[in-house]
This record gives sequence, C-alpha cells and structure tokens, in this order.
Amino acid sequence: MLRTVRRSVLTSAFAMGVALAAIGFAPSSASATPPYALVKFTFNCSRVGAVTVTVKGPGIAGSARKVTGTSYFRGRPGVFKVERLANGRIAPKKKSIKIGKFSTRRISVCSSKW
Repeated sequence: MLRTVRRSVLTSAFAMGVALAAIGFAPSSASATPPYALVKFTFNCSRVGAVTVTVKGPGIAGSARKVTGTSYFRGRPGVFKVERLANGRIAPKKKSIKIGKFSTRRISVCSSKW
C-alpha cells in the first residue's frame, strides 16, 4: 500500500514537471545573453596629445587615455555620464547619453562636435 502511494506521488510529480516544461514554465536557459550597451570612443587626437575620457553608467565606471585608437566600455542599458578631461590643449566637456539594449554609441573624442 505505501509503495503504491509513493510510486503514484513520484509519477504525478514527474508528469507535472513534464507538463510545465511543455507549456513554457521551464527555467530560462543559462546561455541567454543579458542586455548590454556599448560606448565606443574613437581617439584621433594627434594634434592635441593624449586625452583622458571617463565613463560612469549602470554597471560600469572606467577611464581611457590615448592619442589614437579605439576604446570600448560595456555596461547595462541606461544613462551614461561621459567626461573628457582637459590636457592643456583641449577643453573639458561633459555629456549624458542614453543607450538602449544591445546598442552601441560612437563618440569621437577630439571632434569639435562632441
């Protein structure tokens, strides 16, 4: 009698698990990519020398200093505060940019339009 009850409980639990997985209540896959946002800085500052840029945003805080080249910063989507520091030959600037999910924003560091 006890063996029959235990077997029916295990069978019903297994059947419930299969049914839930079939209709979509299964746990999410571990390989799912979380949403991210990229900030791409393009340095072309040979006429003014090395320039430092700092980034603060959701999931990231960092800085880069270059004369020429590219730097990437990856964080969560949201509002990023970007700041270019003065080096004696270029003026400091601050900017807030909003980046959506799976998006990349390109910023030319030494451009006059920045």
